[in-house]
Amino acid sequence: MAKRYRVKCPVCGEVINLPGSGPCTKCGTPISVDQPCSIELYRMGNMMGAATGFGLYVNEVPYGAIANRESLILPLPYGSYKLHVVCGMNRKCNDPVVNLTPEDPHVCMKVHMKMGFIQNTFLLERVDPSTMPQN
Repeated sequence: MAKRYRVKCPVCGEVINLPGSGPCTKCGTPISVDQPCSIELYRMGNMMGAATGFGLYVNEVPYGAIANRESLILPLPYGSYKLHVVCGMNRKCNDPVVNLTPEDPHVCMKVHMKMGFIQNTFLLERVDPSTMPQN
């Protein structure tokens, strides 16, 4: 699956996927993906939970879902961002905080589910960009 930009419209708040800069699909507002920083996410393939999307939250604001083996790029301005992933009744996540700075403008993270006896845990782990899928 090709990488897409996941953006939130500044006017209507719609979360959309774009291949590059373009209009909002709901209100038509032009959206630019040209931001100084980005967080790249890849949900690792796994049979457990493969049929459902993992809900993605950035600073406790819904940012849609990430499907099995999907890559997303979140273009964001400099700042600190708390990431959280959920699925169904599972809410347990390691909730990493990512700081995007001029010295560290692009962060790559892999998302996966760790199976548990009673409850599963979602893990977002920072990785080297060379380990990310290139498609």
